[in-house]
Amino acid sequence: MSLTRSSSVCALAAALVLLAGCGGGSSDSRGGATTSSSTKPSSGPATSSSALTTSPSPTAKPATVATLKKIVLRATDLPRGWKASPPEPDSKDNSDEELLKCVGAKNTDADEVATTDSDDFALGDVTIYSSATSYKSQSSVDSDVAMLKSPKLVPCFTKMLKKELATALPKGSSLGAVAVKFTPGPGAGPANVAGSGTGSVSVTVGQAHLKMYISFVYVTGPLMEVELDADSLGAPVPAAFQAAVKAVADRAAASGS
Repeated sequence: MSLTRSSSVCALAAALVLLAGCGGGSSDSRGGATTSSSTKPSSGPATSSSALTTSPSPTAKPATVATLKKIVLRATDLPRGWKASPPEPDSKDNSDEELLKCVGAKNTDADEVATTDSDDFALGDVTIYSSATSYKSQSSVDSDVAMLKSPKLVPCFTKMLKKELATALPKGSSLGAVAVKFTPGPGAGPANVAGSGTGSVSVTVGQAHLKMYISFVYVTGPLMEVELDADSLGAPVPAAFQAAVKAVADRAAASGS
């Protein structure tokens, strides 16, 4: 399970710098950066991994790329006016590996069968996107879901993201308040939501003070995981994101039927 796309931190830093150069104006951006002043696992109900996943039938098979493309975010999941663009390629780094090592979680990459990204959908200063991955065994999905409840997750995630932001931001920039809330389990969402969070990142670039808000949700299906991310400049992520989460979660749950 990738806790936000590996390209997100650098993309966020680049977007903030661009905005500062424009005097703090609006721009489309990608912001998967989150760190924490609250604890992810203890902020939500203590739920077992099996209750958070959608168990496959004995005959379930891992989804192909074609099937995953039918599950990830699509234009009809959002109100009219959102503009689609091809997804940005993931950067090749070892951030996920570092996070897994820090948390002490199993690396399930070797069990992956197929993966795909949705288009990026933008409206003003908000961008929403998703990705999906299928696995050979449900145990890999269960292992990733269990990681979301680890008490080590937030401090490890915080350390990694601060390091990456410090590297990505130009000289003269300063990272301000960085905060996140995370709830493992479905919360008020569909039953197959494994966890969800919100956060914010503040950065000063020259005389400009900028704030990015983010939301991220992890959804499970039979032998699969889906991640949905959203970022918004200057204001919290709109309610359209939660509606999109439900639409994607419903398709993921139904994929094994």
